Amino acid sequence: MKEMKERIINLSPQGIFHVPFQDTGSWRVGVYNPDAGSVNEINRLEKHSCPELFICLQGRMGLLVKEDGKETIFELSPNQAIMVTEWHNGFIIDPKGYFIVVERTEFSTEYVTR
Repeated sequence: MKEMKERIINLSPQGIFHVPFQDTGSWRVGVYNPDAGSVNEINRLEKHSCPELFICLQGRMGLLVKEDGKETIFELSPNQAIMVTEWHNGFIIDPKGYFIVVERTEFSTEYVTR
């Protein structure tokens, strides 16, 4: 009998970021639980060479996005999503919240101090 590769898992945070699913060479899905408890705790921003889709699950979550020198704070409620292409970092608004992040499996990342 052939062993099934399909499995159902619970999507819940395990550390800051973990990848429960991926199609190597194409996409991956990560569970992201930011370590910043507020926007004021963010001291570093990152920017990837490809877009990232952030989907808010459970509680409210925040993203700080910096474009052309201007910072914008986005507050997301459960089931809301945003595509990010600029400098960014996440923060927690509701302790039970987290993000699902969809991105390519191969990309480069730059970091800048805030």
